[in-house]
Amino acid sequence: MDSLRQDRSIRRCSLVLGIRRQSYYRRKQGHRPEELDMVIADLLHQVTKRFVAWGFWMVFHFLRRQGHPWNHKRVYRIWKAQALHLRTPPKRSRIKRKYLDLLAPERINEGWAMDFLSDWVVGSGGQKVRIINIMDECSRKALWTEAHTSISAKTLVEVLDKVVEWRGLPSYIRCDNGPEFISQKLEDWAKGKVEIRFIQPGKPSQNGLIERLNGTLRRECLKLEWFQSIPKLNEQLQQWWQDYNTIRPHSSIGYKTPDEMEKLNKKFYFKPVAA
Repeated sequence: MDSLRQDRSIRRCSLVLGIRRQSYYRRKQGHRPEELDMVIADLLHQVTKRFVAWGFWMVFHFLRRQGHPWNHKRVYRIWKAQALHLRTPPKRSRIKRKYLDLLAPERINEGWAMDFLSDWVVGSGGQKVRIINIMDECSRKALWTEAHTSISAKTLVEVLDKVVEWRGLPSYIRCDNGPEFISQKLEDWAKGKVEIRFIQPGKPSQNGLIERLNGTLRRECLKLEWFQSIPKLNEQLQQWWQDYNTIRPHSSIGYKTPDEMEKLNKKFYFKPVAA
């Protein structure tokens, strides 16, 4: 405007350019609001980088508590100009797994599958329980079925040690991506000994044999009665485990029992039980 007002008045220049005279005089006095806007924008970026899940009002009141007196309308205008309202909400990165062969092994004790299922007992407070299932994918034998109030990675490793003690090591163990299965403790236990084969997230059908075992356990045992305590539940689970392996015929192995299947194919064991 200064370059135009050599032979024109401030009033005329302001009218032509559409600028308020008060704005012109204030800028002549050193008022530069865009510089403060840049400071506010920088602060907004700093806060949202540190607190990625915070929205506008949380950030605005955080700045107010830091002693910044700016009006919320001004801060919101800069917030939108910086496209901070378009930030994607933080999400945990998804676990990616490769598709692996789903066919059951041809040799006994070559591959295991394991999974958890949940139930409850009707004692005081209706306590929730988790049941661990481990099976041989070839013979369909249930290797371990036991209920606990909770199953940590440490408990899981202890159970696997007990199974290996009488069964021997398999070549691989198939499981889903639960926190116990992806834990560092299980990885350390399996390192150099057993391959852990993870199924792809959200596809339980890729561990279909253990899912079928879970369904059979729920249908033939858990749904038949109410259990008053975990010891009573485990007592019934052991009875079911015994019947499942010794007297229940399985259509997938020619209506033999798992024990019978293993006795008939004893020479095809993948690994003998360690002495």
